Amino acid sequence: MNKPAITALITVREFPHTELPDAHFKEFDGRHLYRLMIEKLLSIKAINHIVITTDSAIVRQTCGGTNRISFINLPHPDTLSDQYSNERILEEMPCSDLITANSLKKTPGEHFMQTQCINPLLSIKTIEDAIERYYTYVLNDEYNQFDSLVSLSRIEKRLYSNRHYPITTLRDEPHFVIFEDTVFNIFNRSAFVRNKQKKYGTNPMFFEVPEIESLTVETIAGYKLAKLAFDNKSLFF
Repeated sequence: MNKPAITALITVREFPHTELPDAHFKEFDGRHLYRLMIEKLLSIKAINHIVITTDSAIVRQTCGGTNRISFINLPHPDTLSDQYSNERILEEMPCSDLITANSLKKTPGEHFMQTQCINPLLSIKTIEDAIERYYTYVLNDEYNQFDSLVSLSRIEKRLYSNRHYPITTLRDEPHFVIFEDTVFNIFNRSAFVRNKQKKYGTNPMFFEVPEIESLTVETIAGYKLAKLAFDNKSLFF
């Protein structure tokens, strides 16, 4: 089976508008978070090019100098949409479909992986396994019902019954399992266009990311938890 090269898309903001304003530049294992993720992507054979959307001269200086990396200026929100509170697109949705569409307009190629730089525990093996799953199920004619791959994290919950309030009892059934869209999408340009510029697709192949690898550095607590897990990685990996 043909295994075409993948172009990785990633957005790095100098001051992302999260509870942790310098999230992308937080130090982790001796490097900035954005640098850590880009180095992982560079080490993956299937990824032949990385496109970084950024507003940072620092990112351009530290990640330039290789023909495997190119840059796109972070777009002004008014150029993306006139239907939304536009600044929110950049502040809260760096992996939004609008950002993706902007990247694809300026990037050649057919197959893409869009990810983020705030999952420092995401392993190279998980990325490689996800790409292999994309090759096997999305690009294989035998499974042609799948048009993209999306990473998920599992969240399991139980319900409390308040039927006899103020006495509440734990219900044994049903248990709820929620899957949250996280970390990365792998898709192709043809399906993106066919699905009205949406990465998710009409029938995506799901890929569950291990819980510890889904830790996201968006808050101070999240940053501390990720560093604590890394410092004790023998307990998790």
